[in-house]
Amino acid sequence: MTYEELKKEMEKYPETMSAGERMQKYAAGETVDHIPFSLQSNEEAMANIFGYTTAQWRNDVKVHIDVIKRRQEEFNIGGLASGLRLRTMAQAVGSEIYFPEVGIDRVIKPVLTDYSMLPELMKDNPKKNPVFLAVLQRGIDLKMAFPEMGIAMPVAGPFTNASLIRPVEMILRDTVRNPEKLNDLLKWTVDYTVAYAEMFADEFGGGGCTICDPISCADILGKRNYKKFSHPWLEYLIEGLTQTLGKKPGIHICGKTSPLWDEMLKLKVSSFSVDNMENLADARDKMGPVFGLVGNVAPVDVMLNGTIDDVIETCKQCIINGSEAENGYTLGTGCQVPIGTSRENFDAFIFAARKYGRGARKGMLPLGIVEEAAQEVVMNKA
Repeated sequence: MTYEELKKEMEKYPETMSAGERMQKYAAGETVDHIPFSLQSNEEAMANIFGYTTAQWRNDVKVHIDVIKRRQEEFNIGGLASGLRLRTMAQAVGSEIYFPEVGIDRVIKPVLTDYSMLPELMKDNPKKNPVFLAVLQRGIDLKMAFPEMGIAMPVAGPFTNASLIRPVEMILRDTVRNPEKLNDLLKWTVDYTVAYAEMFADEFGGGGCTICDPISCADILGKRNYKKFSHPWLEYLIEGLTQTLGKKPGIHICGKTSPLWDEMLKLKVSSFSVDNMENLADARDKMGPVFGLVGNVAPVDVMLNGTIDDVIETCKQCIINGSEAENGYTLGTGCQVPIGTSRENFDAFIFAARKYGRGARKGMLPLGIVEEAAQEVVMNKA
C-alpha cells in the first residue's frame, strides 16, 4: 500500500472518541470505536519527523511544546509526561551521561565504583536535586501549555537504576559477593524514586505511572537473581508509587520475561507491557487474567525498518493475539519507538488500530477482526 492509498483508507475509519473517553469506556467493559493504542516513548521519534534534533527537543521547552502540539494535530496523540527516564536518577546522583545531538542518551561513567561512596551519595536530598527540579519544571511548563491533557510519571525500576549508578558487571558480581550492599543500593534507589513521586503528586495531584526495568529481564538477570533481588524491590517500589500517586503503576521489562512470569504475577500492577521478543498469545493466556496487556509490535524490525504493509499486518496479528485478554489489551510497541521511524509507519499503526480494532470490547475479538474473518470465509467459499 502506498502512503496516498493509506491516507484515503484512513478516512473510512474515523475516530469518534477521545483517547481518554475510549480508555475509560473500554476499561468499564463497554464497546469503543477502536482498540486503545500506545506508541511507547514516541516523542524523540516525533521530534525527528517534525524536523528537530533530539537535543533541541530535550533542551528547549518551546520545541518540546511544539512537538506535542503537532503530534496532537497531525496524529491525534495527546498526553504529557514528567518523570524519571531510564538515566535520570543516575544523572541526578552523579553518573556521567552522554547526550547526543540525535539519539538516546547513555551512561558513560557510573558514579558508584566503590560502596564506600554510597553513604555520601545517600545524603543527597532528592527534593532539592537540580536534575529532579528541572524535570518537574518541564512538566509544569508542559501542563501550562496543555492544561486539558493528562500527565503521567514514568520511572526506571530499582535494578535498572542501580546498574546505571554502579557498573552493571559489578552489580551482577554483587549478587554473589556483596548482596547486603546491593540491597542497600536497591532500597535507596526506590526511596529516591518515591521522593520524586511525592514531588510529582504535590504538583499534579497524582496520576498514572509506568515502571521500565530493562535490566530485570531474564536475559541479563536470570530467574534466580530476579526472584532474590529485583522482585522484592519492585514490590517495594510499586507499593510506594501506589500510595503516593493514588493508582497502581504499569510495568514494562524489555527482553525475555516469560521465565519470570510466575513470579511477576504476584506484582500489584495494573498492566504488563509485553516486549516483542515474547509471544503475545502466551502472555494473553498467562498474564491476561491478572493484568491489562500492552504490546508487542517490534519497534525496530517493523516500526523503523518495515513497510506500511508490514506495520499493518503486524498490528493486525497483535490485535488477534492480544484482544481477548481478560483484563483488556492495548495495541502497543514492544519498546520505545526508534528515532527515524517514518510518518508513514506511524499512520499505518494508527490505521491498523482503527480498522482491525474497531468495535473493541475488553476480553473479546474486535468487530474489525471478526468481520475480516467472515469476509475471508465467504471469499474462500466463492
